[in-house]
Amino acid sequence: MSDDADPWPAELFCAQATGDDNDPVIVVEGDFDASGTDWFGACFAAVLARHPTSIAIDAGGLSFMDSSGLRSVLIAGGAAEDAGVRFRITQASPVVRRLFERTGLKKRLLGE
Repeated sequence: MSDDADPWPAELFCAQATGDDNDPVIVVEGDFDASGTDWFGACFAAVLARHPTSIAIDAGGLSFMDSSGLRSVLIAGGAAEDAGVRFRITQASPVVRRLFERTGLKKRLLGE
């Protein structure tokens, strides 16, 4: 492989915290697979460290989520629960909604 090969495109996944410290929203976009788990985990940990009352994950911009992304969401939800912080997924894209339905996690993660 040559040294001038293009690096892995960072725009394939993005996790960014918005909103206030009390009720932040983490907006996730792109392809949530193993390459995005560290980024999401770091973003979530930074938000949780501010001791919010709730954390929402806006998943409307996800075009793909595999088991690695799903695992990261479940770990985040567990960490929030352990800290007494309300955790919810909002604006789930059709891809994410279908994954939650197929894994039996729709009610747990979407509250439906």
